[in-house]
Amino acid sequence: MGARNKVERREGEVLLETHRLFEIFKERTLKNKKRYIQEYYDIIKEVGKSPAKYKGKPVEFLYQPMFIGKEEIRRFESLTKEFIIILKKVINQYLVDSEFRKAFCFSPLLEKLILKEFGYNVQVPMARFDIFYHYGKGNFQFCELNADGSSGMVEQRELARIVKEYSLLKSFNDKFEFGDFELFDSWASVIRENYKVFSGSDEKPQIAIVDWLDGEAPSEFMEFKKVFEKAGMKTVIADPKQLKHIGGKLYLGEFRIDCIYRRAVTADIVERADEAKELIKAYLDGDVCIIGAFRSQIIHNKIIFAILHDEIKTKFLSEKDRDFIKKHVPHTIILKESDKLIENAIKNKDILVLKPMDKYASKDVCIGKDYSFSEWAKLIRKGAGNDYLIQELCEIPRLPMAIVNSEVVEFREMNYIVGLFLYNEALKGVYIRVGSQNIIGSVVECFTVPCYLVKELQKN
Repeated sequence: MGARNKVERREGEVLLETHRLFEIFKERTLKNKKRYIQEYYDIIKEVGKSPAKYKGKPVEFLYQPMFIGKEEIRRFESLTKEFIIILKKVINQYLVDSEFRKAFCFSPLLEKLILKEFGYNVQVPMARFDIFYHYGKGNFQFCELNADGSSGMVEQRELARIVKEYSLLKSFNDKFEFGDFELFDSWASVIRENYKVFSGSDEKPQIAIVDWLDGEAPSEFMEFKKVFEKAGMKTVIADPKQLKHIGGKLYLGEFRIDCIYRRAVTADIVERADEAKELIKAYLDGDVCIIGAFRSQIIHNKIIFAILHDEIKTKFLSEKDRDFIKKHVPHTIILKESDKLIENAIKNKDILVLKPMDKYASKDVCIGKDYSFSEWAKLIRKGAGNDYLIQELCEIPRLPMAIVNSEVVEFREMNYIVGLFLYNEALKGVYIRVGSQNIIGSVVECFTVPCYLVKELQKN
């Protein structure tokens, strides 16, 4: 018990120091408003020249660094490892228990894709677990498990690189070291590692980055292509419609595809199965290695939150698992066509969130307190029985952040969400988005901010 208390005190001290950096940044910004505003506009130009793009336009950002300490990283690592153990129990139960599979309500095609053995050892090779993390308190809850087409790596890398060169962050350099998170070469290594298991050889694969393409390929794809080719893996960017399965191999034109880095989300592939039939057949025949495999849908679909809280369906979980879930996973239930359930959901609107089971970018997510009772009642009745969930509203973390408005810099309270990148189940980086509204995603006003791993320099 004494050792445990010692660790908690040490974590509390570091968390407090990390939190203090925000106050120091605020003080220095307000003392140097003119310089801050000039640097902000200079950074806009630099971001415009960088690959940090969203739908072809420079990513929206704030000149507001976020700070993560070493003990916070350790805490993130510990809790994500513990959660992954629980999630893998759910995945394994899905594979062996046909009755349990019914709880997910997946289509026959999706179930077939999930059950297919994919040829390497990691169930979810890439994920971004989004959490509500409260500085100073050190506690957090999981908000979303993005295990299907995770993104944001380029935004984090480029903003961290650019902002680090400006004076306000440099003014900390006498006491602190600011590190970035390496999210590109490490992903190339994961692909090599998993493909080696799939193929049983050391041969470098030819890769296709696959997503539905509308015009130019996203800049993030181009950056990964550069990294893969630097690692000796020839790479193309392809739309599922363009692929052909011929003679036990998958092709884009004459380019043989050994391995796919899949960015096309599962729901779209299943919905557009006729257009993706060559890809689907190659996968089911075991003729192509897909990183990540469709099995990730078990935890990606938001129904996982409701299933985790269903003690009848998850009798295979331990009491320790249940304690973790109650503490870190917001209580969630499926919104069925039940008069009592609908009535309770309407009555408790200010503490609830309405979420579709399988949409991304916060699409159709509704927070009860943002609506009138009549508006909320209409949303609940429309969602009932139509693949929607009701989830308890988490306390959304907030911090004062620098905003430039009409040549004036001021600090406003902003909501933020922390994304934890996991490669082959190991924590590799942090990605943070902020917004003034309760929903933080691309469907509303949303900004990316650079995040740094902070190390305090030793005094001589």
